[in-house]
Amino acid sequence: MIKGNMALNDIKEYFTKWSLKLIRRDYNKDFDKVRDFGKIRKFFNMSKKDDYTVDDQTWDDLDLNKVYEKLDRTYSSCGESALYSMLRNPLMKEEKLKERDKLIQLFKENAKLREKLQCIFFELNNDFKNCFLDMIEHDLMINKAKYYIYTFLGKILPLAIILLAIFVNIKFMIVLFGLSSINTLINSREVKAIKSNGIVYLRKNIKAAKRIVSIHNEDISYYKEKITRMLNVVKDIDKGTRLIGFINMWGGLFEPVSVIFLIEESAYYAISNKIKEQKDVLMELYCIVGELEALISISGYQHNLREEYVKPKFIEDIALNIKEGIHPILDNAVANSINIENQGIVLTGTNMAGKSTFLRMLGVNIILAQSFYFVLAKDYEAPFFNLVSSISPSDDLTKGKSFYMAEVESILRIIKALEKEVPVFCPIDEIFRGTNPIERISMSAEILKYLNNGKTISIVATHDRELVDILKENYEFYYFSEDVDTNRGLSFDYKIKKGISQTRNAIKLLEYMCYPKEIVDGAYKRAELIERLL
Repeated sequence: MIKGNMALNDIKEYFTKWSLKLIRRDYNKDFDKVRDFGKIRKFFNMSKKDDYTVDDQTWDDLDLNKVYEKLDRTYSSCGESALYSMLRNPLMKEEKLKERDKLIQLFKENAKLREKLQCIFFELNNDFKNCFLDMIEHDLMINKAKYYIYTFLGKILPLAIILLAIFVNIKFMIVLFGLSSINTLINSREVKAIKSNGIVYLRKNIKAAKRIVSIHNEDISYYKEKITRMLNVVKDIDKGTRLIGFINMWGGLFEPVSVIFLIEESAYYAISNKIKEQKDVLMELYCIVGELEALISISGYQHNLREEYVKPKFIEDIALNIKEGIHPILDNAVANSINIENQGIVLTGTNMAGKSTFLRMLGVNIILAQSFYFVLAKDYEAPFFNLVSSISPSDDLTKGKSFYMAEVESILRIIKALEKEVPVFCPIDEIFRGTNPIERISMSAEILKYLNNGKTISIVATHDRELVDILKENYEFYYFSEDVDTNRGLSFDYKIKKGISQTRNAIKLLEYMCYPKEIVDGAYKRAELIERLL
């Protein structure tokens, strides 16, 4: 027995050393792994939304899946889910942000604590098919009769047969073989219905929560106290899943035993009513455990940053001042600064010059400021914003929705957001590009004036120079420029400048791409004619 314990301890020690090696490697670099965003966002989809949750349109507009990939260094499904939900639900109170930041800095400085927690999350691992959330999402099957039947078939009857085989006749083992076949058939039919793999991950999550509580560190006392309260509520579920936890140790080594003795089935029907009653608590436990790993993930991201980042300064005025802000997903990103007070911004310039990237840079940094209390810039001052964008609305042929209708609905989201208490930051790219010039300019001008009269910072990128004269009393004007020549082609500096773009490099680019001279010359003449008529 002593030798067996020594061997087991050796295995545990080897696994711990191996996992620590991987953990330390992953913490010091971008974490390259396959991510299934349909799975990652399931917890968010199942959770309640608040007034300032980032909607799907804004999330897609800002390419926040790619931002998530940069931030993510999680091992567990609850860590993945919590990180995603924290980004989708920006905070509106600085006190809570400071608490998050305090832990992020702690995890950067206290490697021993961080690695203890990471080992827990590494062992918790990924619920690859979201079995736990799938189990929680659907109505759980409650059937006490099955619990008694499976307890009899899986525990009482096999034990009686084994005793008869030992003390009466070894031939009773044939009966045990026949019973095992019946129980295996029951298991194959029940496994989908009861979603037993969900019970397995539930057990792992409870075990991880208990290990977190056992860590002696006052700096994570808030999480420990909250987890302890939840564990007390679900203690019956904890007891009911212990045997399942044992069966699934070491990669499910004892799972064949579980099948023969219907351990998962009888355990499920023993506690399914409790799981249903405590559904909300189990979801909250899943989230609070994941939050700790999400904050460790952010500490790893900050630890590896080569660029400068700062803590945001939140102000009462409706203004935005960002100095040398950069976008997190761009390598060697060009930094840009802007100070917006009282008025909105109109951005002009040709395609690819940097307008859309600039809009996304501002939006992403607002999300980072209000989720994790840091900004990729040298300075940042702004109020708490409700972020609602319209950068890349798309048509939906399956719903018979045109591109123009998608734009109308997208802009209406922004207008409705003005009804809420928190100021709105609304980046808009090429407003109403899906309709004719006269109506587009007319509608755009009225909508942008309306937005500017509300509690907003509105910033719109456009090619419509006609908007300049209409909006000059309400908006300031900035532009991005480019250079085209017949030798080097198209080049950009990606720097924002005050004023209005005066170039016609879109036509010049046709010349560089060797379009027929007749087309190029005709385009220049037609542009001059249209400009005179206007």
